[in-house]
Amino acid sequence: MTTTLRNNLSFAIVAACLFSSMLPARLAWSVDQEPTAPDTSTNQIELLAASEFDDRVQTTLQWWSDRDRWRSDVIQAIRHQDPEISDRARWVQSRWQRGILADTPAELAETLEKASPAEAIEVLLEAGRFRAATVAMEEANGTIEYEAILARVSLVVESRYPIYARLAVLQNSLPDFVGFLDLAAANKKMALCRDDLLRRQGDSPSLPTASQTWREDQRAEALCVMHLLRGNQDAATEIAKLHDQLAQQRATETEEESSTRHSLNRVVRMVTSDWNAIADESAEEAKRLQQSAEEGTPADKLHARDEAIRHWSDTLIAATRSGNSSLRQQAIDALKQSSDASLSPSYETLRWRTLLIHGEVDSAIDILEKESPREASAIAVKTSRHVRGLQLLGFDAEQLDTHLEQWIDEAIDQQRSVPEKDLTSGSGVTPTDKVLDCLTLMRTAIDVGRQDVAYRIATQLSDSRMYVKASPGRESVLTQHFVLATLAATSKTDWIFKLAAPEKPSLLSRLSLRLVSRVVEPTNEELLYYLNWFVYHHRPEWTTEQCFITACEIARAEPKDVRNHREWIDQLGEHLRSGEAESDLDRRTKVDEYTLSDSDVPPSQQWESLFEAHGRPDIVRAIVRGQADKGDLPARLKLLTDHHRKDGNNPTPEDFESIWQELTSEPQAVLNSGLRDDAMIGFEVVLQQFLFAERDGDQRRADQLRSQLKVMAASPSTDMRQEMADSLAGAGMWDLAEDLYQSLLLVTAFESDETLALMDIARAYNRFVIRRTTATSADEGNAAEAELERLPTDAIEKRLQAIRWYDLGFAGTLAASDYQEVNYVLLPQLILRNKLKLILQADQPQLTLDEQREVERIFELLLRFEPIDIHSAELMLPRIKQLGMTELADDWLNRIVDAGQKHLREFPLDATAANNVAWCAVRNHSRLDDALEMSRQSVAIEPESAVYRDTLAEILAQKGEIDQALQLERTGILDDPGQWHLHLQIDRFESMKQDQ
Repeated sequence: MTTTLRNNLSFAIVAACLFSSMLPARLAWSVDQEPTAPDTSTNQIELLAASEFDDRVQTTLQWWSDRDRWRSDVIQAIRHQDPEISDRARWVQSRWQRGILADTPAELAETLEKASPAEAIEVLLEAGRFRAATVAMEEANGTIEYEAILARVSLVVESRYPIYARLAVLQNSLPDFVGFLDLAAANKKMALCRDDLLRRQGDSPSLPTASQTWREDQRAEALCVMHLLRGNQDAATEIAKLHDQLAQQRATETEEESSTRHSLNRVVRMVTSDWNAIADESAEEAKRLQQSAEEGTPADKLHARDEAIRHWSDTLIAATRSGNSSLRQQAIDALKQSSDASLSPSYETLRWRTLLIHGEVDSAIDILEKESPREASAIAVKTSRHVRGLQLLGFDAEQLDTHLEQWIDEAIDQQRSVPEKDLTSGSGVTPTDKVLDCLTLMRTAIDVGRQDVAYRIATQLSDSRMYVKASPGRESVLTQHFVLATLAATSKTDWIFKLAAPEKPSLLSRLSLRLVSRVVEPTNEELLYYLNWFVYHHRPEWTTEQCFITACEIARAEPKDVRNHREWIDQLGEHLRSGEAESDLDRRTKVDEYTLSDSDVPPSQQWESLFEAHGRPDIVRAIVRGQADKGDLPARLKLLTDHHRKDGNNPTPEDFESIWQELTSEPQAVLNSGLRDDAMIGFEVVLQQFLFAERDGDQRRADQLRSQLKVMAASPSTDMRQEMADSLAGAGMWDLAEDLYQSLLLVTAFESDETLALMDIARAYNRFVIRRTTATSADEGNAAEAELERLPTDAIEKRLQAIRWYDLGFAGTLAASDYQEVNYVLLPQLILRNKLKLILQADQPQLTLDEQREVERIFELLLRFEPIDIHSAELMLPRIKQLGMTELADDWLNRIVDAGQKHLREFPLDATAANNVAWCAVRNHSRLDDALEMSRQSVAIEPESAVYRDTLAEILAQKGEIDQALQLERTGILDDPGQWHLHLQIDRFESMKQDQ
């Protein structure tokens, strides 16, 4: 057969197919007729090359239209030696690979013909043709493109799942959609999505067909999650045990170490709080490894020592949570024990981190000091061990005034002595050790009230024009940039603005701008640059520094900034409304002035955030309305859901449905775009329709939409699930939101690699539970009379569950190298305080003996972390006294006040510590003479602080000096009229005076 003849034949087949699709009756007739030839594969295949053209076409269409019957014949015919037969068979298979079936509309079929198999599946999903998409997935299986198609499809489903899910519900094709997911589940998140749609009361989970290509550990993890979601803890445990046994057996046979850090059974036990079993097994394994560390090659010994530390870490974590004090102490002793034999660096880190989060602060600092004195110093400072923190850096607290200039000069000299070749080569960007030590000293000085010392270091290191990295053709990195980055973690934003301000516009550093944007979030560097440009052009008589600082203050949007810059916000709003902003890029400027490029024009979302921060919803609406008029769907949705609407045009369900129609109207549009990220808009549309139905009392419609939301919420995307959970919570659909969070927590806990993901979700879940269990929004009451909120039993249990997940997520970060070290001080305290608070929030007259022991254990541990623990003392000690533990409460308060006095003898200018300790004492109506001395000390250091004067007023009032207290509060209101607490204090003091 010639090439021309073959091409003509192919054209005839396509033409016949299109013609038949326009004449359904003829196609139906041709398909339904019984074949005249004997019904055998051989005869049917030969018919593809029959002498009569109609016979060839009819057989081709017959095969294409009935895939279930003829698929094996097509596969066989593709390998036929006759090109006529093989070409027709390939044409049929090509149609199936693109999901083009007999009932595919002609216009859609034309689009699919031009697409690759992966693109065709995406178009079919957008069109809601899930049976056809399933056919295309089946045809992809076994091809060399299968893995690429599966990866692409999984990304598509993850990003657009809510849209596909609702289409399936609306078209009554949910079983077809589930069938598609069975073949397209590329990972356990998609398997969980499929399981959410299939799960019924009392059923057993099953893995999707696509899981045959997964690793064995992924299949086991998925089954464990599914069983745990059904409450089948025993089944999950059995699967985990069997998997671990097989993995261990395989590792033994191959003489290889297991690649999985923790056993699957351990993860199951952790998420089900079976800490006793973990503690016992971990301790036993740790002891065995310690013994084996005495034998073998040096590498074997090192491995055994490392693994023993890991198991002792697990033992301490589990024994603490199970209350096994004996094993807990054994683990602490083993982790503290110093040895001449070394550990691998990551295991040394694991050792001190584990000790630190369990309150063994000094031991952790001792270990970390050898590895990184600077990090050890940061932890010492965070735990009020400031003198030791300075010593670790080689500084003496008593020499701050006499040796400061020498320390700064040494740091500058060391940085300037770095050879030029080191500055211009390599990729490392780090100052010298002495500069880093001075930066740490700067933060410590801020912490102890030595602002003069900190500011001197900041200005000297910033003004010295010292290079840390100099790359030809790129912006240089200076010590100034490290000063800005260090200050960004403090409250000294005014210093940052001043230090980053350029001498003239052309010297504005983009890196400085990026660092400043960290302290004015959510403002990004583009908006900050634009604000600076805007102020500069409207105030040409101002200095460059004045313009930059003003722009930074507008972006920061603190209450004082909002009050001081109302005129600038009005000008910016008018600038945007008038359309002048669109011509900014066309303006001609001088060489020294700031110029704008396309990348400097802020997106509308940045403007919205800025005006919202300044309390100007009118300008926000104008911006959003402009976006909506240009066809922006998120903007249209935001206009419809705006709670500040004043135009009187209330939205209707039809308004929301029109947005949905735009989301789904053009399936073929996906061929000309990347992955679409508008699926959450579809979810929000349905949620708003549900709220309208409930408001209108249309229960039938509300039930339908609730069912749709439940199916849409089964997204394989963990990020999307969390967004949906928060949206559902905002709509009062707490149970469905809770289900989403529970599945999120479980599937993340079973990730093979230790990451911070579980911690992030646990933190979000904790916020969600607090929101759910808070009956009403808290009114701004008087801080001097504040008490712990009482909670019902079910609310306490929910919050305890959230804290357990928080604790579990945090325990999983010990091996995460990218977590800031000070968090291993702050987060354990946060978890402990939350646990203690929940014990005290129970509405009961006294504590049980077990509760008293737990209160004592937690409070003692908190004081080991932080001897000056004002956070616990302010609210919790008064409640502990109420519940009968008076003697212990007084002892704890005395220890806190004593520690505060010791700190103030070492750092007498620490006004913050003096005020806070004094406030704790007066809140507990104890140590008033000492509190008065400390409070007067803080007011003497910062006489303009209304907060510090309020503490002094409260102490004076409790000592009977009410007139002096009233005078202090009234002057405080003049300085800070926004402090509502001061007004309440005046009313309270006047009432006390009348009682006298």
